[in-house]
Amino acid sequence: MKRYIHSYHTLNKPMYKKILNAIDNVRDDYMDCHSKTFAMRGDVHLPEGSDQSLIMKFNHRFIESLKNKGYDPAYIMVREISNEGKTHYHMALLLNGQKVESPHYVFKDMERILNNVAGPGGSINHCDNGHRNGITVKRDDPDSRNLQEVQRQFSYLAKTEQKDKVKGKTYFSSRIRIKTTETEIII
Repeated sequence: MKRYIHSYHTLNKPMYKKILNAIDNVRDDYMDCHSKTFAMRGDVHLPEGSDQSLIMKFNHRFIESLKNKGYDPAYIMVREISNEGKTHYHMALLLNGQKVESPHYVFKDMERILNNVAGPGGSINHCDNGHRNGITVKRDDPDSRNLQEVQRQFSYLAKTEQKDKVKGKTYFSSRIRIKTTETEIII
């Protein structure tokens, strides 16, 4: 079920359509699999001089940790380079809303894993300046203000600003395997 909301215009920033589409696809597919979805954002700042292999190692361990807790994670992550030349990553995270109601322990897990993988010098931004982070959206209420706020927050990942210096792929995301009980018949 597609729930596309064009709320990114409220950010008054140019956006990459490909990233917006990835956000919509992951979010919609996830919500089709879960009656309650917990959505949150976090930014990952690696120690200076780190390469992309470190974020991949962090992401793998972090997602595995969430899976082991039964949170059934899905994510979209984008890479940006600040005007000062520092690489950072914006992460949009979707979790099973039946099991997660607060971002607190998720952030604790992020910080612990980042410290284990990267050592000192890395940090996690909780993305809670001026707005709430950690929003539950119910599948049977797709037009809710909560869903609109999630889309507004997640669409920040698609802004073009600070991506022009990035070489290679600027974003990566999880793939949702939709569980179905239907059998496909071709005649």
